[in-house]
Amino acid sequence: MSMNPVRSRAIRTSATLLSGPVELLDFLVPLWAGAMLGLGAPVIGWLVAAELVVSVLVRPLAGYLADTRPRSRVAAVGAFVFSLSCLIYAGASTPAMAFVAAVLGGIAGPLFWISLRAIAAEYLADNSGTFAGLMSAEALGSWIFWGPAMVLLGAFGYSAVFIGLAVAAVAAGARLMLTPKEPLVVRAELVGGIREHVRRLAPLMTIGGFVTAAEAGVGLALLLQLQAAGLEVWQIALVYLPGGIALTVLPRPLHAVVERWGRKPAYVAASLATAVSTAALAFSPPVILIAALWIIMSASLAVLYPLQKTLVSEASGDRVARGMSLQANADTIGAAVGVVAVGAIVADGRWAPAFIACAIIILCGAALAPWVIDRTGQEYRKEAARG
Repeated sequence: MSMNPVRSRAIRTSATLLSGPVELLDFLVPLWAGAMLGLGAPVIGWLVAAELVVSVLVRPLAGYLADTRPRSRVAAVGAFVFSLSCLIYAGASTPAMAFVAAVLGGIAGPLFWISLRAIAAEYLADNSGTFAGLMSAEALGSWIFWGPAMVLLGAFGYSAVFIGLAVAAVAAGARLMLTPKEPLVVRAELVGGIREHVRRLAPLMTIGGFVTAAEAGVGLALLLQLQAAGLEVWQIALVYLPGGIALTVLPRPLHAVVERWGRKPAYVAASLATAVSTAALAFSPPVILIAALWIIMSASLAVLYPLQKTLVSEASGDRVARGMSLQANADTIGAAVGVVAVGAIVADGRWAPAFIACAIIILCGAALAPWVIDRTGQEYRKEAARG
């Protein structure tokens, strides 16, 4: 399919408009639940888990809808549902209302992101860097919203921030609704159906789940370490900010490097850089060095994320949205396991074992990556030959 500039701009704009609110909501809801509703840590944990569980359950449906309905409209519905979730958070005065908002957020995310990434996959044949461009758009939204949100929070409180995020989500949905609706395409099923699809993606899902567990664990351990060091919220945000900017500007240039080096060397190099940076965190370096290491890890992610999405798309044939949903669930489950395991390890301030364990897992992923990429490519070529 040839690149449609209007549709391409629409998905990038909507990704920017929603990625920031999603990250801010994940950051603010636990703080809001404790400060405004007086919830204890166990209930806050269940509140966060509720959205996670719902998103895992909804992703297969989101994949089905994005493969059988106009994808831009499915994504728009997800954006509007997210807006409703934010509005309920803004007006919530009881735990029950907060849980309703969390459930809606768990429904909204898969509808929006699975559809948007499936749209991006449509243009891979015409533009191999389509996922790099989408990642840049997502990363842009993930940091440009933080400054205005913090100002709004200080001046008017949590409800004003939630309403602002709802407005941004409506804008994302409206941007998608204003693009011409793509024609409904009858998409061919993979030979063997869903079981064959899972089998073909199993290597990618496995390595993705383990590596995502390690990366999520690193993120949690680093956040808790910076908090324990006495940094304020805005100071912690400044540590992460350079990495967010790197994720905005580097995906496309690094995609050119991947094209020149090849997928396997690029994947291994990026994984090794992440593993070394993670191991370096075990030595509790100065904050300025932590920020530099986070830039390196963000640059590595700028290589790994688009490459993973490309591999999933190629292995999924016409049912790319379902493939995205399967991979996303593997990553989500991995992330959940990772944060629980690392949370237990660092409970007594044992940062070094947590970072070293995560680095070892990432190294194992680097060792397996060439086999996984070869295996996925073989399955892709077999399916193409049958077609």
